Amino acid sequence: MRSVTHEQADAVYAILAEECGANDQAFHGERASFVRYMTDEESSKEYRFQGSLGFGGKCRITSNHPIPYVDFYPEDHSVARENMADRANARIAELFAAEVPV
Repeated sequence: MRSVTHEQADAVYAILAEECGANDQAFHGERASFVRYMTDEESSKEYRFQGSLGFGGKCRITSNHPIPYVDFYPEDHSVARENMADRANARIAELFAAEVPV
């Protein structure tokens, strides 16, 4: 499983805030919580950030999808939410594609 660095997790959260309305107010501590969670050693991750995607707005990493990706509950589907998730996922994929293999 790919590990996510502090810098990558922070950049992913910035994308979540910009594209999906994740809370980015410093006093709520959401960004710091997200970065801690995404950089720990667990193999699968699921972080509920909600934002404009509703209660089911999540950022995940799984064995089948080793870079972070955004999704939301199907019952909350709308074209606007699908577009938000698509834009965020494209930016996240670009962020991880830019890394130099070690």
